[in-house]
Amino acid sequence: MDFIKSVIKANQEISELLMADNPLFKKKLQKGAGGDISRVVDMEAEKIFVKHLGKFGQIISEESGIIGEGKESIIIDPIDGSENFISGLPYFGSSVARKKDGKVCDGVICNFANGDIFIKNDKGFKKANIKREDFSEITSNNYATIGIYERAYASSKLVCDVNKIGLKYRSPGALALSLAYAHNFRFVIFEGKVREYDIAAGMYMCDDMEVLLEDEVIVISNDKKLFERLTTIVRGLK
Repeated sequence: MDFIKSVIKANQEISELLMADNPLFKKKLQKGAGGDISRVVDMEAEKIFVKHLGKFGQIISEESGIIGEGKESIIIDPIDGSENFISGLPYFGSSVARKKDGKVCDGVICNFANGDIFIKNDKGFKKANIKREDFSEITSNNYATIGIYERAYASSKLVCDVNKIGLKYRSPGALALSLAYAHNFRFVIFEGKVREYDIAAGMYMCDDMEVLLEDEVIVISNDKKLFERLTTIVRGLK
């Protein structure tokens, strides 16, 4: 079985697991390698990914750090948006990226709440439902009226300037998912510590868009004029 099929299989198994809605999944454990407190659900999802993907290379997980050996690196966030899952907010999933020679060559992001699954490799960027696997090409939404501003609640300066220019946005709390959906929105902004677990697959899926990644800020848009305006704001805060 090839890598992409194995990732899909792992996501399908995790999706079934989450449907059980086991209250033990919400229990807090120790702080994970990424710096956040892990929960039982994070560790259970990680086990499934290791089972399916360990044969392809060394896994680098937000929860346990480095697992196994291999020439290739497989970077995973087993549950992206854990707090959303715990709180019953339907915006949580997983992120998997495979690196060869230091570059991402495969990316898979799944939204467990609605079954959307995004896949990008050298054959293109596609989306399907995890149960049907009827993949179709991703296209940009030219009618979008809102953007995504992850961690807007933690912003002290940039958010004020974004508000001043009248941009509408949401802050759903799962960066990998927001990057996967970026072509649907006017823009995606993130402020905070940038971790590879959160962005490896998602940034790969945005490499045909206008992208700024510097000084703990990410700005992404298909609208070049809007992107330049947001970039000017970001750089004006230095």
